[in-house]
Amino acid sequence: MIQQMTAFLAMLFLVLQAPTAHAQKAATATSNETDEKLEKTLLWKVTGKGIKPSYVFGTIHMIGADDFFWSDKMKKAFNKTDKLVMEIDMSQMLATSMQMLKLAPMNDNKQLKDLITAEEYDMVKTYFTEEASAQTKMTPFSMIENWKPMLVQSMLSTEMIEGPVKMYEMELTTMAQEREMNFGGLETVADQMEVFNTISYEAQAKILVETVANLKKGDTGSEDFGKLVDKYKEQDVDGMLEAMAGDLEEMDGQEALLDNRNRNWIPQIKEMSKKEKTFYAVGAGHLGGENGVIRLLRKEGFKVTPVMD
Repeated sequence: MIQQMTAFLAMLFLVLQAPTAHAQKAATATSNETDEKLEKTLLWKVTGKGIKPSYVFGTIHMIGADDFFWSDKMKKAFNKTDKLVMEIDMSQMLATSMQMLKLAPMNDNKQLKDLITAEEYDMVKTYFTEEASAQTKMTPFSMIENWKPMLVQSMLSTEMIEGPVKMYEMELTTMAQEREMNFGGLETVADQMEVFNTISYEAQAKILVETVANLKKGDTGSEDFGKLVDKYKEQDVDGMLEAMAGDLEEMDGQEALLDNRNRNWIPQIKEMSKKEKTFYAVGAGHLGGENGVIRLLRKEGFKVTPVMD
């Protein structure tokens, strides 16, 4: 049971970090492009305006175990803080997972078969019941066919990675528990699940169908995902946002998945940091761009300094 709950949380993080690499268009300059690129680092120190020194760190929610890294600068910054705040509070995993399951279904009792053709539905159902990996087939298709399609699609993300995987959120949670740190979240599960109601179910279903069609042709999306991982390992947060531009444009998801959430986080970062030295860990795609967390914090008058190797 705990293993399945962990998988569900991983799925939620994956779909909210950005669309996957399947059906990706060529990455062009986004509306968030700025004249001056951010320094290449995932870690930023935030000071000023009456807050305690805190850090913002960009994660990638799932990565091959061989590509996972946690440098000395990251460890030192983490150990200087007293509280870990992520997109959602991961310290109560079972309760969080159960709430996610409760909120996963689409509104108005919609089903996947209501959104796509009968042929497309048969293709998706056959893939999930007969052709997908053993991990994906652990969850019965009858349980998920009324879920928001982006959640269903995100279950296929592990097929882009060969071998064992790691999640930065899980690793950070374990480290924070060992240090007996406090925990917090910038959003609730309900906040995150509501994001999927702002993007049309039809657009979500289209991405799901394209993903399954590509997988059946042998295209796991690993090449495009690998490029995103390369940007992450280069610690290029502006570059990561540009790499996701095509998928965001395809579903008109820039505002819902990134910009609006970034703006909502700034007041919370301000208030939480007044009370405790805090380590904020959010998807790296949220850091770059004109409406990214780094530039928004600077616009609010905070001093945001890159922590370089």
